[in-house]
Amino acid sequence: MNKELSTQDALEVCYIIFEKNCQKDALKTFQEKVYLADIAFNDFAKEWYAFVFGAIYHGFSQYAPAFMVLEYVRSIKYFLKEYGYAEDEITAFLDNQFQAYIRLIIEEKVKECPALFYKRLLDKNISEIDKRSVIPLSGAMAMLVANCLDIFEKYKYVSN
Repeated sequence: MNKELSTQDALEVCYIIFEKNCQKDALKTFQEKVYLADIAFNDFAKEWYAFVFGAIYHGFSQYAPAFMVLEYVRSIKYFLKEYGYAEDEITAFLDNQFQAYIRLIIEEKVKECPALFYKRLLDKNISEIDKRSVIPLSGAMAMLVANCLDIFEKYKYVSN
């Protein structure tokens, strides 16, 4: 039997997933493992945050009712404020980075997310990037999207 989640509980699950995949020390290690240590950490982190929020959105939207998904998108603003984003940075983040990853993930083009990541971060095509960087990033992205689908499938969503 699936555990029931209220809107508040479901949002908590979303943010636990985000925090588990965006812990600063782990993210710094990940940045090194994908051979991008020469990029400013904040730039790398912000791009990764956009992808993670997109992966969570996709998994959540497949199983949760629309009103809960809408609440998740609204709550991203408040969450980003806690991470030190200014209001104009939040708007730019949602309209640009977040939207770009969501589009690819929803269109089932997750394999194109690494190319977008490198294009946005380095302004390079994926063909210009060392495979030692591309392979672990691609794998991490694919696993995160699949993991989010698996997690959200296990719950039953209920109105408060």
